[in-house]
Amino acid sequence: MIDNNIIQSIGAGSGIDTSNIVEQLVEIERAGPQLRLDTKKELYESQISDYGSLKSAMSTLQTAIQALTDEEGLYSKTASFTESDALVPTTLDTDTQTGTYSFVVSDIAQSQSFSSTTFSDPTDAVGEGTLTFSFGSWDAGLTAFTQDTDQDQVTVTIDSSNNTLNGLRDAINDADMNVQASIVNNGSNYVLLITAESGASNELEITVSESGGSPTNTDSSDLSRFSFVAGGQQLTQDQEGKDASLTVNGLAVTRSSNTISDVVEGLTLDVLKSAPTETITVTVSDDKAFAEQTIRDFVDAYNAFLEEIEPLVGVDPESEEGERGSLYSDSLAKSVTSQFRSLISSTVTGLSDTNYTAITNLGIRTELDGTLTIDENDFSTALESNFEDIQRLMAPYTSSTGSGIEVNSYGDQTQAGSYAVSITTNPAKGYVDAATTSGTYLAPNTNGYTYTFKVNVNGTESGTITIPTDVDYGSSDELANAIQSAINADSTLQANNASVIVSYSTDHFVLTSNKYGSSSTVSFVDPSTDADTHLGFSTTTATTTSGVDVAGTVGGETGFGLGNVLRPKLDSNADGLNLIVSETATTSTVNFTRGFSGEFDVLIDQFLQTNGLFDQREDNLTIKLDDIDEDQTLLDSRMDAYHERLMQQFIAMENILNGLNSSGSFLENLVNTLPFTASNNR
Repeated sequence: MIDNNIIQSIGAGSGIDTSNIVEQLVEIERAGPQLRLDTKKELYESQISDYGSLKSAMSTLQTAIQALTDEEGLYSKTASFTESDALVPTTLDTDTQTGTYSFVVSDIAQSQSFSSTTFSDPTDAVGEGTLTFSFGSWDAGLTAFTQDTDQDQVTVTIDSSNNTLNGLRDAINDADMNVQASIVNNGSNYVLLITAESGASNELEITVSESGGSPTNTDSSDLSRFSFVAGGQQLTQDQEGKDASLTVNGLAVTRSSNTISDVVEGLTLDVLKSAPTETITVTVSDDKAFAEQTIRDFVDAYNAFLEEIEPLVGVDPESEEGERGSLYSDSLAKSVTSQFRSLISSTVTGLSDTNYTAITNLGIRTELDGTLTIDENDFSTALESNFEDIQRLMAPYTSSTGSGIEVNSYGDQTQAGSYAVSITTNPAKGYVDAATTSGTYLAPNTNGYTYTFKVNVNGTESGTITIPTDVDYGSSDELANAIQSAINADSTLQANNASVIVSYSTDHFVLTSNKYGSSSTVSFVDPSTDADTHLGFSTTTATTTSGVDVAGTVGGETGFGLGNVLRPKLDSNADGLNLIVSETATTSTVNFTRGFSGEFDVLIDQFLQTNGLFDQREDNLTIKLDDIDEDQTLLDSRMDAYHERLMQQFIAMENILNGLNSSGSFLENLVNTLPFTASNNR
């Protein structure tokens, strides 16, 4: 009999788990490539996550850096002052000049206020028409009013929609002219109170024009009850307007408000009461303690940053086996600390005439592990003896040697340094010289003339402007102020930030744009016959002169001027500077340095800004993850094909084994039938 052990051991048709064997073979084939893909995917995902942590840590550090770039960080001031209930300092800006100031308050400012005749109810009618508010000052006897031509007149209209005491109050308040109206119940009736802004030059003349006829402003009926003009004061003055009066280091000054912010630049004072025998002393000094703490906060923030990123770019100190961070071999991440250390050890560019050019001069040292420490002796000496140099070293600094040329701003691309500025063309505003007037009609009254026109200011055409002709303006200056007020009240011009200054020059009106530059123009449109003839607002004989853009050189290269702003040549070292130039400026030397904090801030921005270095690196990692997903798909497809091939091979093997089993059975039967081998012959 033929031995069938081999066939039986293979288990053809009965003992082999073909599916399990194929799965195991596939897994063995997959193991190597899958491990490589999984390792890369885990690394890239960890790096993306760790870049997020790195960005967060750097953003926190940048906040500490920006505290130094902010003027409040190193240029803040502090004030000590005599305790007083007459005058109190309330705010202190960074540009306040240090020193000692002595104040004596002689008088406080107060507002002119009026009260009306009585009304039985706030809904009572007051009459229809207009009230024109002029600002200026009255003489002691209220017999003559001098208008402040720098302040626009304001006209309030009362018609059928608001013809009540309530409506008049609301119309005055809504006019936004710093005049307050209120209704007070005096116990039996209602009175309208009108209060002007404080100050001797903010007193009011109120001229009434009633609908249906010309008023005399002396009538005690209808809307004329609210007039207050020389010889026709229907309102009762309850309080005159006064200025605050005080001395500053012996110099007498007056101000219209009790909140004073322009006597000592950057120092705001509240005047509370008159105290002519009391001297209040205010001492302004640099807030060195605040600046010191801001610098210390930066050092602490930098050290905290290094500690936070160490597990990402170095060896994780908390891991038992000293595991390296996912960014340990990442060139960009590793460059962060090296660039920071280089900046910390370098001199700040653009500094001159200063004792300090690097933060090491302040006693800030870099240790072997990269952290910063402060030498307390050097730091204290610098704060006490060279505080101004510390400010220039640590914070951005600009200066201009020439009057009329001011550094307004700078850009990220601006290089620190000194730049010579030469003005070849000064900026100018556009204006129109009205035609010469005879003088006969310069104080129009109720002569029935029609003064209407439009103006085009800086390319924007106004609506129709109407100058009241039923008002005695008294002088050409008062009429100029009325024209200015009417033009600047036009809603179309206001929406486009266009306005004019109107003056009277010898024999004609001049309307000047508020804007500098070649696009600055003023011209008349559609004047009425009376406006053309009497005021000279002609479209043919008035002379329009366009404004002029500033021109000059910065750093020896021709700059670009727009209005009164001069910008350096693009891509020059000074590119990004914006210089504000006056109409009389000539030359200057402009100095600019970013300071240590400014340079550090720019460096951090290169990493953190949108589409910056970190964003680009994360995009690359995301692309690599996408590539791994594609590789995974290819590997899965290859393994599926390999699985199918093995299954086919095992099926073929099963068929062969089945064939061998059949052949074995045939031979065994054949042997049994042969002579001398048959089982029945044994």
